Amino acid sequence: MTESAILNAANATSSDNRRVTAILVVHDGATWLPEVVASLASQTRPIDFTIAVDTGSEDESAKLLKRARVPSITLGRELGFGSAVAEGVKMAPPSAVHSAENEWLWLIHDDCAPEPGALQALLDAVENRPQVAIAGPKLRGWYDRTHLLEIGVSIAGNGARWTGLETHEYDQGQHDGIREVLSVSTAGMLVRRDVFEELGGFDLNLSLFRDDVDLGWRAHVAGHSVIAVSDAVAFHAEASASERRSIDFKSALLQRGLLLDRRNAAYVLLANSSWWLLPWVALQLFSSAALRSLGYLIAKLPGYAIDEFLAVCLLLIKPSYIWKARKERRKSRLISPRVVSRFIPPRWSQFRQGFARLGAVLRFSLLPSTSEPSGALEQPSDDDDLLAPAAPVRWHTFLRRPEVSGFIFITIFTSVWASQRYGSLVGGALPRTPNGSIDLWSKYADSWHEIGMGSSSAAPTWVVILAFLSSLFLGKAVGLMSLIFWIAPILFMGSMYSLLRHLSKNSWIVVGGALSYALCPVAVASVNSGRLGTIAVLILAPRVAIYLPRLVKIEKVHWRLIFGFSLLVGIITAFSLLAFVGISIIHFVNLIKDYRHYRRSQNGGKKELFVSQLSRRLVLILTPFFLCLPWSFEAIVHPSRFLLEPGFALGGGGPNFALLANPGGPGSIPWWFISPVSVVLLVSMFSSVTVRKYSRPGFFYLILATYLSVLSLTGHASLRPERLWVGSLLAFATIGALCSGVIILDGLRQRLAGSHFHFRHVLSGIVIASTVLYAISTSVWAVTAGSNSPVQASEETVLPPFLAVSSGVKTLAGAAATLISVFHFGSVNSGRTK
Repeated sequence: MTESAILNAANATSSDNRRVTAILVVHDGATWLPEVVASLASQTRPIDFTIAVDTGSEDESAKLLKRARVPSITLGRELGFGSAVAEGVKMAPPSAVHSAENEWLWLIHDDCAPEPGALQALLDAVENRPQVAIAGPKLRGWYDRTHLLEIGVSIAGNGARWTGLETHEYDQGQHDGIREVLSVSTAGMLVRRDVFEELGGFDLNLSLFRDDVDLGWRAHVAGHSVIAVSDAVAFHAEASASERRSIDFKSALLQRGLLLDRRNAAYVLLANSSWWLLPWVALQLFSSAALRSLGYLIAKLPGYAIDEFLAVCLLLIKPSYIWKARKERRKSRLISPRVVSRFIPPRWSQFRQGFARLGAVLRFSLLPSTSEPSGALEQPSDDDDLLAPAAPVRWHTFLRRPEVSGFIFITIFTSVWASQRYGSLVGGALPRTPNGSIDLWSKYADSWHEIGMGSSSAAPTWVVILAFLSSLFLGKAVGLMSLIFWIAPILFMGSMYSLLRHLSKNSWIVVGGALSYALCPVAVASVNSGRLGTIAVLILAPRVAIYLPRLVKIEKVHWRLIFGFSLLVGIITAFSLLAFVGISIIHFVNLIKDYRHYRRSQNGGKKELFVSQLSRRLVLILTPFFLCLPWSFEAIVHPSRFLLEPGFALGGGGPNFALLANPGGPGSIPWWFISPVSVVLLVSMFSSVTVRKYSRPGFFYLILATYLSVLSLTGHASLRPERLWVGSLLAFATIGALCSGVIILDGLRQRLAGSHFHFRHVLSGIVIASTVLYAISTSVWAVTAGSNSPVQASEETVLPPFLAVSSGVKTLAGAAATLISVFHFGSVNSGRTK
């Protein structure tokens, strides 16, 4: 049967007494649509009526539908799947000759192609099951058609989509049969029309994702059943879930697949669960979002981490959506929502599958298959042994990869370097850490701190961040701090690697640059001297550098990225107001450029453009500051706090050190271990425009740090002035130097090989040799003399004298209560003592 025959099939009357209306929802589906239309036309049980609903496709979808003679209607691009199905139902009125229970709707995605016998198998399955209102096919992958995607779907207590399948599970018929499930995917869902209309259709608040689970849940509590039929097979590309195409809805914040999926998952659980379970459900959603966000941050995916928190916050700040949804669901509810509890996976299964997926991700990322992928429709021969491994793993090849060898080196290096820092840390700028996170939460919430004579000053924002992270460690703040100072160099390298791989495809250059960042003078001094604020800046600043170039033409930047970037800078601001000032300078410079361009332009339309640029840049500048209120506001009253970081006042090395990109002070590397940062920045100032884009800000931060390092301030826990620590600014200067150096070295070998020997060969050799020499010498120094750093694992108490005189005084550390006191009350503190 050809594609043009679908029109005849639409008007045909089937041999049985059931009428099937197929609703094909299309949204930029031209890639998959030809095969989908052909699969509908080739059904062994003809479809009685077919209508396509096109939600404003911008590709060739509309032309393909017209060419295939499929009746279609066009809607707005911002409408979701549920709205499209509702319009399709309206355009297909009920039959006058069929009873209500014999009217069925078959929902088809534009990236879902059912096998020829799929519809017949679904109808056969519901023939003798009058209680069944929804049936769905077995879904396999579009590109790998042996990959089993779903055979029924449920939802876990933390909102995760649950299929009960292993990652990349191969379909060998192990799940075949007809079984009752919580729900089935809307891709190929067959639903009785009278039940669909009785339930009110899909919830329009679920524009995409989780609408299938919500409908299945509501069908169960209305007294109906849902089944999955393995004899009915469909191939699904999952284009929206895998972000192969854009997601366009009215809300600007919901144009990312993960955010929308998590938000809708929380909505479904809160709208359908029993009322007495709502507090427990909300707690599970929030805690799981926090854990996933932490995982994404470790994986250097801050966008996804932000999505996790926004998904829950969007519902919690507007509970009226939940109350309205629960009120609507009560109208069709006949039995308790707990009837679906048998479909909810047990917690141990969630953990087991989560670890299995993590292992699969690591395996596929670290040991990718080198064999060519087979065709999508290629079938294995009868002689193939499915249990035999395809090829042995060549571990020596795996270990020769620069990414693997580099991270193995930094892990071994930091383990040896931290040999004196396993345990409760104290010393340097870092006072005693408390045993639990409760002290941190209480001190942040207290309106009055029992420090010295007492004070009502606000606790710094970084305290609540550390309290939250400590809570994830079962309240063990000591363990958290020990882990931070052990894993910090690894995080430095990983964060810088994520930045440099955008600038070069040469893995050796990228890994070398990332390793240099982990061993730079600022990194070594920060870890050795317990500079918690600078450590946070070193971890997060490369992420800032990734997004800053995109903010130059800020009028083209989506508001979601602006708020996400502001949240990232807000976390940095919580640890270092000096870093906030440094980042804000870049925004002000860009704002001045926007204003100068506006003044030079004679076009009246440029005013609206400048207003848009101004509003966006003000959000970038002010949002991080407001996120740290009320602590950040007190810095306006005491401006010197903009120059101070968490911890005891511990002086830097002054301008001579700063000019060499070395902050100096206790725990820093000797000055004669000259880092190539300053030289690279100076040379890069005379290089190409692309290089200067990074070297100019880096050189500016180097000069600013040198100038500020001259200052001496009376800081935390000291009465005499101490040289200002400028580690945060030097971290930005180091990032600029490494980015410039990577761009210069990328392709340098080819350029030099094609030219005669001249001074560039000499300069390149000097820079590379000095970098290698610095890395080797610093590594040796760090694991020998540098391991005896000011920060040590010790049971002795390190407190300012005014805190030590009273045994009843509560204290906060660099991750705890002592540090709050020294952060706020440095004016009355004296020197440190053991």
